[in-house]
Amino acid sequence: MNRRIRSQAVACIASLSLASVASAQFLENFDSYAAGTAIEGLNGWQNWDICATGNQAFNTASTVQANSGANSLRMVGSGGACTFCSDTTHELNGPYTSGQYTLSMNTYIPSNFAGDAYVIVLNTYNNCGGPYNWSAQVRFTTGGSVGPDDLQGNVFINGDQNVIYDQWVELKMEIDLDANMVVYSYNDVEMFSANWALAGVVEIAALDLFPGTDNTTEWFVDDISLEMGIASGPIGTNYCAANPNSTGATGVMGATGSADVASNDLTLTANDLPPLSFGFFITGPASGFVQNPGGSAGNLCLGGGIGRYVGPGQIQNSGVAGSIELLIDNTMVPTPLGFVSIAVGETRFFQLWHRDNDMGMPVSNFTDGLEITFM
Repeated sequence: MNRRIRSQAVACIASLSLASVASAQFLENFDSYAAGTAIEGLNGWQNWDICATGNQAFNTASTVQANSGANSLRMVGSGGACTFCSDTTHELNGPYTSGQYTLSMNTYIPSNFAGDAYVIVLNTYNNCGGPYNWSAQVRFTTGGSVGPDDLQGNVFINGDQNVIYDQWVELKMEIDLDANMVVYSYNDVEMFSANWALAGVVEIAALDLFPGTDNTTEWFVDDISLEMGIASGPIGTNYCAANPNSTGATGVMGATGSADVASNDLTLTANDLPPLSFGFFITGPASGFVQNPGGSAGNLCLGGGIGRYVGPGQIQNSGVAGSIELLIDNTMVPTPLGFVSIAVGETRFFQLWHRDNDMGMPVSNFTDGLEITFM
């Protein structure tokens, strides 16, 4: 119930892309309840601090909206009718003290929504007077934004998102207890990363769904799941449009492996290149834009001191498939002044510079850029 907002600086974190097989630990789709049934006191769902207030039936299974099956959970402010009864909580079948997990749910925010709505996850939870400690608090605002409150030192990825009204949208938290970190996503857009627990314990304990004011209007939640593992996904963010190369396509950057600094397992990829063309990756500490540098047919998308991966075996041929990849060493990143190591929380920018031809004349070209924040 404490809606504390603490801003604390941290050095860390970025996009999670840890390949792991998902295994469900907690599932709830609300289809086992009769429509109109208040779920508090049923199947582990409770109000906040039941020793103080007892379970007060309030939030209900509803057929008004549903992402799957017939029902979802309708949440609404109490209108002052009862104390804390608009909180609906559930312990998540833990304790979970190590490993990686994905907590996801689908949310439906009507276009006439007013008030605040919260999805909260606690790392410490005793629903009989505490102690309690908050790890995550995602807020849907009456102003139309959604994002995590800064409880644990948020690190910007794409920032708060606009609420998508009148349709079901997935809210997701990818939680790495071993690294003590979380990445928040809405509609498959990563918003922020953060520490999981600066206070309390590095665990996943309970979920708290909370209409933030007595007058918060109805909103809906469905298909809540906590799964072991974090699904593989793309690493980094592509930016800076590339010019077409001689194939008519534009070269595309990518990455596989992990953006975890300690893992030292990141492979850069470049695809849709001219076949049988030589190229090498370049990197810088900032983005930039230089059109047709030195007469190139492409655009340079890097800024700052640009380093070139031109060591033994690093200048490669794209072959008949038109692709190049390179496993980089996080402790040997090239710069104009020598090699440096990538730091946790650092963002670097990558691109491939390659040979091309323009109506039979030799030129160079570039892929688009790839921005990666390391964790």
